[in-house]
Amino acid sequence: KGSTKQSQSLLPSQQQYQHNKMKTYTFVSFVFALIFQAGPFVLATEAEALASSTKSFGGYDYPNLYDEAMPMLWASKLVYSFAKLLEAGREGSLDLGDTFPPEVLAAYKDKRLDVRDMEGGNGLPFNKLVEIVVANAENLKEIESEWEYVGNIIQKIQAAEDADQSSDDFFLETFSSIDAATQCVYGVLKDNKNKRVVVVFRGSTDLSTRDWQTNLSAQLEGMKTPKLLKDSLKGKLKKRVLVHRGFYNYIFNNKRAKGDQRYDMILNDIKPFVEQGYKIYVTGHSLGAALSSLLAFKLAGSDKSWIPKPITCISYASPFVGTDGFRTAFTLLEQMGHIRYLRVNNDADTVPTIPPFSLGLRRRLMKHVGINLRLYDDSFILSHPNSNGWGFVNAFRNSVLKPVWSVLKYHSLQTHEERMDAQKETLQNMHLNDLYDDGKLLGKEFNRDEL
Repeated sequence: KGSTKQSQSLLPSQQQYQHNKMKTYTFVSFVFALIFQAGPFVLATEAEALASSTKSFGGYDYPNLYDEAMPMLWASKLVYSFAKLLEAGREGSLDLGDTFPPEVLAAYKDKRLDVRDMEGGNGLPFNKLVEIVVANAENLKEIESEWEYVGNIIQKIQAAEDADQSSDDFFLETFSSIDAATQCVYGVLKDNKNKRVVVVFRGSTDLSTRDWQTNLSAQLEGMKTPKLLKDSLKGKLKKRVLVHRGFYNYIFNNKRAKGDQRYDMILNDIKPFVEQGYKIYVTGHSLGAALSSLLAFKLAGSDKSWIPKPITCISYASPFVGTDGFRTAFTLLEQMGHIRYLRVNNDADTVPTIPPFSLGLRRRLMKHVGINLRLYDDSFILSHPNSNGWGFVNAFRNSVLKPVWSVLKYHSLQTHEERMDAQKETLQNMHLNDLYDDGKLLGKEFNRDEL
């Protein structure tokens, strides 16, 4: 893998390649090294060539790669903890009476948390959430096994919030977890500082929810092709793309849902906050990453005039979501400039390698989508399924040949953050839009339209 500390040699692929430990190669070791490490990627040491001060796409200024991705990681972690806090409050094991605003306390125990009307229609300020967390710190330590890590995240967000004392920038709008036994958990946030509305999905938890049943429902489901794509696709893809049934049903067709489907609820939640100049971000970890991929795909292909494009999805440790047709449609949305997708995972994580193929009568190989940021201890690799000539290499990297005994370590968001922090300076000199314009990474035939 690429390293920023040692010299590099040139492989026939014309990519810079280096391994920290190998000094000599037998033929077999060379072949395996080539399979795992060569290909259509950008190494950490090549990133400086992509540096630029500001990057604008469609009239919106986007942060650099690190500063754009890291807040999504924090949100993807906090959604687990906040769901635990609310559950403990509802069960009575945590007394929130003195710390929750009265209007919030009156609503959340038997309804989903909807605080969109607070603070003049802005929602519940992040600083108020911090007060709630601090006041219940001792009790939260009992229900949050990673309390120290969660506390560090809260401090980092609070530091960003406190940078501007003139007003609050970060707000919670809705949080849907009261029906977690039958439906997926998600929250909606508003970031006035970066002008974005964020939808964050929680990943899998315990067997009291349908999360694991959803994960294991790996048959294929026909998802209606988004309206903006129908005229650009051929054959059956004009009508539908095949995706993971469990993930699809959790958002769009949940038979156990009482009331609206999650997709309709999310549209209702975010629409009031998509102001002029604001963008929509979708994020999540593990199961939440899979759900974020499907939601982003649906929003990006929608013809609803109020949905701003492109949609940005930044996911962590996502399993496979769809088949080759889904990838074709997704890549077309990328080319149309309707979606930006950064899929982040640790190289040794098993979850992004499953399910390798669908279950049921229609067995198909499953495919990943978007730009992949694959993290190692001291380096990273960037790749995209549209890259020319390296489909086998990407497929091998995504195979199940991973150390399953270390799944908890490599699947954790803390390990993702530690590895990204190790490459912080390099990632801060990169921008997602630049990667989409890189012919070496995306392939020569990938031409993205600018809105």
